[in-house]
Amino acid sequence: MVIIIKNNKKMKAGLVFIPISVERKDNSFDLSSEVIQAVKKMGEEFLDNDIIAVSSKFISMSQGRLVNLNDVDVSEEADLLADKLSLDPRLAQLVLQEADMIIGGVPGFALALKNGVIAPNAGIDKSNVPEGHVMLYSEYPFKDAENLKKTIYQSLGKNVGIVVTDSRLMPLRMGTTGLAISVAGFEPLEDECGKQDLFGNILNVTRRALADQIASAVQLIMGEADEGFPIVLIRALDGAPWRMTNRLLNTKTLAVDYDTCIYMKGVLRPNKANLT
Repeated sequence: MVIIIKNNKKMKAGLVFIPISVERKDNSFDLSSEVIQAVKKMGEEFLDNDIIAVSSKFISMSQGRLVNLNDVDVSEEADLLADKLSLDPRLAQLVLQEADMIIGGVPGFALALKNGVIAPNAGIDKSNVPEGHVMLYSEYPFKDAENLKKTIYQSLGKNVGIVVTDSRLMPLRMGTTGLAISVAGFEPLEDECGKQDLFGNILNVTRRALADQIASAVQLIMGEADEGFPIVLIRALDGAPWRMTNRLLNTKTLAVDYDTCIYMKGVLRPNKANLT
């Protein structure tokens, strides 16, 4: 299956989305080798300026971030959080371990900040894992993306970009959409400031979140169930709408500060004593 967005006179580039299937993994593995071999097995190849989207869960599995809940030791703090939010105490313990900050919660979910984004239960996931287990995020998602980019260049001599993707609920919206957890090899934001809109107005603050837009697009292919496409190759047919880069990217490249975000700055910072 290949999905093509054709170009026309108003578009700078047509795009091709190529799903890469991989057999289910039950143990850790070498991520870079698996990605390269999976692309070759599908009869595809990497080209300069390609973007490779990889599921964050696929990366976590490669690193052995699968946790058996029966192996989790529960602290008193976790018991308090679990009681307040109707959580499994073992899950509450992992949330406390993984979250950068817990800012609130509802029954069944602790609302946390993780790697610069809001993530229910700090991104810990119970889908597409064995029963009684959960999957944690990678500890260093930007390093993962950079290492994969470098390995593809060292092995094949191709300059590619990487997007590590996940699905996410959006505030006040039904259903999930895609989100870029980390990126490497291309500029994830496109500054539109100074350009004119259709009515000649000058844009003053607009920046396009290219990495998030790519992550949302590939969710159409990756899906949420048993689709089995944890990798998607994105190729521009006639001039890429993204700019390649060798600069090291990090969480601050994508995220804004809590007190700068137009949504979060209007929300009172949590008092930890009220959460546990």
